[in-house]
Amino acid sequence: MPKVGVRKQEGETFESMLRRFKKLVGREGILNDYRRHLVYEKPSEIRKKKEAMKWRKIRRKLMKMMEED
Repeated sequence: MPKVGVRKQEGETFESMLRRFKKLVGREGILNDYRRHLVYEKPSEIRKKKEAMKWRKIRRKLMKMMEED
């Protein structure tokens, strides 16, 4: 797990330091990683999710193409 930290800059308030920390955590994807590992998913469930996402993406692309015509 990546270590994230912010150092207080001179004249910086706690709120702005917290805002910088939250932005850094979001950019690193730490919360997404935590949520993904919160509950165990079987490999078959992971495959099914990936397959569903693939078909959802294809459907969206087709719908967009149909709207353009």
